[in-house]
Amino acid sequence: MIILSIDTSQSASVALVDTESDTVLAAEHADDQRRHVEFIGPALARVLADPVEPELVVTGIGPGPFTGLRVGIAAGIAVGQARGIPVKGLLSQAALAEELQRTNTQTVGPVLIAADARRREVYFSVYEASDASLAAGPFVAKPAEVDTVLAAAGQTEIAGRLGRGFVLYPDVLGKSSFPTIVDPRAEYLAFAASREIVAGRELAEPVPEYLRDPDAKATPVRASTLK
Repeated sequence: MIILSIDTSQSASVALVDTESDTVLAAEHADDQRRHVEFIGPALARVLADPVEPELVVTGIGPGPFTGLRVGIAAGIAVGQARGIPVKGLLSQAALAEELQRTNTQTVGPVLIAADARRREVYFSVYEASDASLAAGPFVAKPAEVDTVLAAAGQTEIAGRLGRGFVLYPDVLGKSSFPTIVDPRAEYLAFAASREIVAGRELAEPVPEYLRDPDAKATPVRASTLK
């Protein structure tokens, strides 16, 4: 299957992947975590210039900061509507678990993945390293509260750690076991989605997983004093 994948849950990335041949046809990645809008349009244009047509769009649904996350999801829905192809979603940290599973064969057991949630918090999940399956989460908490949340979820034996959260809070969370794996990359999101499809599991709808309310609040409606 030819999958166009987009993730903007942390830094932004776009990829076109042939999952049958295990080939990345085109990919674009941004290092800046805050310029998703400026990146996504030109990146999509370059990736979609490839003559191979996508059959499915997969967007990372987070968890992630409100503004950045919805940029990627909206772009994916727009491409799907324009091309008449389905749009599905997948938790963004599945891409990190997939990258680990494909690039490291030594780690066996649950791995903790932590991402930047702003507000001095992290989004985190536990995945099984051997098959990139979700074991617990996603959650959001202060770095100092992560172990307590994991214990409550029955996840006390962690074989590895990875993600941007360990770059930001190494003094509390510890150092990353895999420092080269930091943010979700769209090509691995596509491979993770293919893994779900092959296993007969349904992908999610492209609805963002925020885990908490956005920072911006709606202006309250004031009652009129006119009679």
